Parts: sequence; structure tokens; C-alpha cells
Amino acid sequence: MKEDILEQLVEDWLVSEPGWFVKHNIKFRPSRRCKDYDSKRDSVHSDIDVLAISGCETGPARVKVVTCKSWQGGFDPRKTQRILEGEATYNDRSEQFQKREEWKYYRELVSQKWLSAFIDKVESETGQRDFIYCIAVTRLRGKPSDREELEKSEILRTRFLEAGSQMTLKLMPLEEIVQSLLSRQAEKLTTVLECTDIGRLLQLLNAAGIRLESNRTIGS
Repeated sequence: MKEDILEQLVEDWLVSEPGWFVKHNIKFRPSRRCKDYDSKRDSVHSDIDVLAISGCETGPARVKVVTCKSWQGGFDPRKTQRILEGEATYNDRSEQFQKREEWKYYRELVSQKWLSAFIDKVESETGQRDFIYCIAVTRLRGKPSDREELEKSEILRTRFLEAGSQMTLKLMPLEEIVQSLLSRQAEKLTTVLECTDIGRLLQLLNAAGIRLESNRTIGS
């Protein structure tokens, strides 16, 4: 059973699309042979929340790697861009409580040793080093231009290119996932039952006359 409901929604959405196959919670960590390996900091695994591979697509679009951030307060692209384009520095050792370093929520995008281990794991699972990296979020904060600037970050793209990987960053708000499923269901010619949990839920809500609508503006 998957712990994060957003992971379940993302997985259901992906497998409802033609040709996609999904794995989840795939563990990885830096190699002990890495010159910067630190057993006290690098021995605990991180994991890929959702890894999807398409039997129909080619090139980088054939593989989607999804990290899920189901934060109730929403996702701030500007703040995240500042974190991701920064350096992976650790807190100084202290007896006083310190908040977790923010870059650790995205260590495979910021720390070079974690990035290398991440790419190697994606390649071992899919056979390629090029992919789309998606950040699935409950909702987006800020302006539409903030999203675009983060998705087009040249610093992130260059980090991956230097590691021999072509990475395209995409943000994936829950609203867009649900609207995609609703649009596909509306275009169906028959009322055959959906094959995923989220698909069936939306189908039942529709049958009950419950309509999901959004008039929210970004940042609200």
C-alpha cells in the first residue's frame, strides 16, 4: 500500500493513459565508491516516488520521473527555484535544533553525488538517461511566469547535461491531473468502467451529478 495519496493519484493518472507502465518508491543513494561519499550523511536511501515508462513514446518523453509534494500550503515556484539553483550545503554540527536543509527535499537535483546516483538508477530501470522530471503538487502558488521560469531553469538543465543526461522539468498540479482525467472521460463514447481507482471515483461523482469545477486563480 502506498503511503502518499498524491502518489496514488499520479500513478492512476499515468496508467490511465495509453502505453504507460509504472513503478513506485524506487530506492537509490550515492555509491560508496564516490569520492565525496560520507557514510554519516549518505547511507540512508532516498527514493523515486513514481517512475513511468511508455511503450509508445520515444526519446526523453519515453520516461517520466515524478516526485510528489503534497504540501497543504501549496508549492511556491520562486522559492523552490532559489533552493534548486543553490548549493548543497549541510548544517553545521550543533546541539541546538536546526531545521532540515531545504535542498534535501530535492537532493537528486542539487547535490552532484545524489544526482549521479539518481540518473544511474533511472538508467538501470529504463535503459536511458534522458527523461522528464515532474514535480507533482497539490496546488501552485505565485504567478504563471514563476512556474515557467522554474521549468526553464538553465542551471538545472546544465547540471544534468554535465552528468550526461537531458532532463526536462515540469510542474504537475493536482488540478491539471484531475481536469485531464475528466476531459478524457467526457470524450469516451461508452460508459465502460474506468480501470483505476481515481478514474472510478471521478466516474461515480459524475454519475451522481457532482461536478468538479475550479474558478481559482494561481496564488489564491
